[in-house]
Amino acid sequence: MLFLYTGGSGSPIQARQTAPIYLIFIITAIIFILITIIGIIIKKHLDYIKSDAYRQKEINRPTKKSDIHKIAELANLNKDDISILWDVCQFTKCNNVFYLLTTNAEVNELFKNAYYAMKEHKFFTDIKMNLFFECLYKLEMYVAQTKKIYSTTMIPAQSIIFYISEEGEQYPFTVVKNSKDFFIAEIPEFMAKSEHKPEKLVRNRFTFKTIDGLSYNLVTRIIRYEDTPENKHYIILAHTDQLECQSQRHFKRDFFQEDCQFAKIHIHPEAEDPAKRYWISESKHAGKITNISAGGCCIQTELPVKENQSIVVTLPSKGLTEQMPGIIRRTRKLPNGKFALHIQFNNISIQTKNKIYALVYKYEF
Repeated sequence: MLFLYTGGSGSPIQARQTAPIYLIFIITAIIFILITIIGIIIKKHLDYIKSDAYRQKEINRPTKKSDIHKIAELANLNKDDISILWDVCQFTKCNNVFYLLTTNAEVNELFKNAYYAMKEHKFFTDIKMNLFFECLYKLEMYVAQTKKIYSTTMIPAQSIIFYISEEGEQYPFTVVKNSKDFFIAEIPEFMAKSEHKPEKLVRNRFTFKTIDGLSYNLVTRIIRYEDTPENKHYIILAHTDQLECQSQRHFKRDFFQEDCQFAKIHIHPEAEDPAKRYWISESKHAGKITNISAGGCCIQTELPVKENQSIVVTLPSKGLTEQMPGIIRRTRKLPNGKFALHIQFNNISIQTKNKIYALVYKYEF
C-alpha cells in the first residue's frame, strides 16, 4: 500500500483559505499600531501647543502674514487695514503682533512707534495716513470689546463717572474706592450743595468710559452721602449689573478747553450763481472747544446758535487754522448760562482730518 506525506494536516485548499485571514489580522494590527503612534504624536503636539514654552516661542517670533489675517478676522479689518497693519509691523520690526494687541496701551505704543518711523521714511501720503488712523481706532475698539464690564464691581478706582441729571446735564464724580458691597465716589463741592444733587435711594442714571475706550450707561441708587472735616464730599453707591454698552463713535475723541473761533455759513440754495449760494459771515465769534474728533466737535459759547445752522470753525492754538465746515446738530443750555453747540463736520479735507487725528492721539503732525 502506498502512503503520501502531505507535510501537515489539512488540504491545500484549506491552506489557501487560511492565509488571507492571517494577512488581514497582521494588516489590522499594523494599522492599529500606526493609529496609536499617530495619536500619541498628535497628543504630544497638542500638549506642546498648549504649553508655556510654545506660547513663549510664538510671542517672541517675528510677525507673519498669517498673524495679521487672524487679527483681521477677529477685529473685522478690511484689505486696507490688513495692509496698514502689516506695514506697521514691518516698520517697527515687532514680535508676533497677535500677542501684542492685548491692551490699548500696547496698541497705541505700537502705532506711535510706527507713526514716527513711517514719517521719517516719508511713507505717508494723505490717504495712507488717514487709513493708518482708521485702522488704529478699529483695533482700539476690538481690544475694548474683549474687556467688557458687566458689573459696577469691575469699575476701577480713579475712574470718572458722570451723573446725568433730569435735564440731561452731566456732572463728573471720581470713584475713590470699590468694595464687594458698594463703591464710593467723590463729588465736587458745588454739586454737594446744588439743587441738582441726585436723590438718595432712587434710581439715578450715570455714564462712564473705560480706559480702553468703551462707554457705558448704568442705573443705580445712592445709599447715602458722607462729608469729611477736610471738606470732602462722597456718595456711597449700590452695585448694579444694569450696564448698557453704548454704540461706538466712528472716531476717537479728545477732551480739552481751547479757545476757538466760528462763523455762520449763509445758504441761498435758490441763487442762480453756484458761487453765491454759500458764503461765510465776516462776523467771527469766540468760543471754547471742549472736545473734538475727525467727525465733529463741541463748542461752549455765550451765543444761543440755533440747531441746523451751518458754521465754520478754526482752532489756531492747536494748529487747525483752516476753516472746518460743519452743522450744529444740537444746542443745549449749560448750568453756567452758556450754550454747548454739538457740531458735525462735513466736507473737511483729508489733510484736516489727519491733523485732528494727530491732535487726538497726541502725535506730532
